[in-house]
Amino acid sequence: MCDNCPSENPTRRSLLKWGAAASVMSAVCAASAAGVPFVGTANAVDLSISTKRGVAYYVAQSGDTLKTIATRFLGNIDRWKELLALNPDLHGQDPRPGKKVRLPESPAGPNTRTFAPIPAGSKPQPFGPEGYRLTRFGDRAYGLQVGPAQSAFVVTDTGVVVLDAPAGHAASLPKAIASVTDKPVTHFVYSHSHSDHVGAANLFPNAIRVGHAETASILAAAKDPARPVPTVTFTDSHVIDAGGQKIVLSYPGPNHESGNIIIHVPQQRFAMLIDVAIPGWAPFRSFGSADSVPGVLRAHNELMKLDIDHFVGGHMHRYGTRKDIAESREFVFDMWTETQKAIAATPIAPFFGQVEAGNTWAAVELWYDAIAVKAEDPILRKWTGRLGGVDVWLRDNLKTMAVSARVDQPKDLPSG
Repeated sequence: MCDNCPSENPTRRSLLKWGAAASVMSAVCAASAAGVPFVGTANAVDLSISTKRGVAYYVAQSGDTLKTIATRFLGNIDRWKELLALNPDLHGQDPRPGKKVRLPESPAGPNTRTFAPIPAGSKPQPFGPEGYRLTRFGDRAYGLQVGPAQSAFVVTDTGVVVLDAPAGHAASLPKAIASVTDKPVTHFVYSHSHSDHVGAANLFPNAIRVGHAETASILAAAKDPARPVPTVTFTDSHVIDAGGQKIVLSYPGPNHESGNIIIHVPQQRFAMLIDVAIPGWAPFRSFGSADSVPGVLRAHNELMKLDIDHFVGGHMHRYGTRKDIAESREFVFDMWTETQKAIAATPIAPFFGQVEAGNTWAAVELWYDAIAVKAEDPILRKWTGRLGGVDVWLRDNLKTMAVSARVDQPKDLPSG
């Protein structure tokens, strides 16, 4: 059986080489790994396999260009020239719908998937021998980076206010704090409830635990000893006034998660909002399973109102600035606008005629696929090389946006 027939993000897998002895089942599994619908469905991707030599083809769909095909299957938009060389019958033009586009063979076989290179400003940075990186914001705030996860803390005249504690920071966070102060931790702030950011909240049992009321409700239901329920909660805003420092907590509404808050330390010109704007990177898959896609866009607007120099997004390889927030905002709003345009240009009715009668799910899935195909080309053209991971989950995120646009229908956001 095929071990690589996942349901997750199927349309991006490069699936390029089979030997002559490949069975029908192997071909079907390989096609599944690439997100290839069975021939006969709407907009089917046809993978043709030679009996003598492994050859792969992609059947172009409406909205495809050589550059979008290169980005999706070859991992680099600039490799469109390879496609042109392999397909001289295109005469230098983008393929028309239904045209077979030959793809370069992948020596590693059908399970290989390549991606667009990471831009220089988004690459990992070295860690010291202690295994973490401590960055100072202003004269009292610090960011802690361990792997791709981030937390922060503020040193006040009377103690330390810790802002998140990922499980992977359990060993490093106390050491980092001790390296700059011997003061006790007086407060712990939950950005939200997710364990990849607060899975070591129990490190500070004597601290006042502060979080949004929604976060407290989620944690109460989770019953996780590593994430004790906040002892101080709020709904709109709350200010921690401790030892001469003010930590302003505000709720922009549901976004990545209900209860995910903006943490602003104005005296240090520093702010946090986790899993919304990731400096130098495109969003995670499905915006990290966002509770509200419109809320993610609105949260960017709220961040842009802050006068700050330093920003912690929670993940990847560096911290950011207000410029990074603006860039992330431009990216997600571009995605939203292009999705809206694609929805308007893609009637849903024809897709019901391309599936078995009554299979509404299949028709809608094909419709969302077509919307994402239309929307992704301008995004890839503009953003590949500017942010890391633009190509990784773009189609998935565009489909997530399409679902949100259809059911949420926010009137305060661009209509495209």
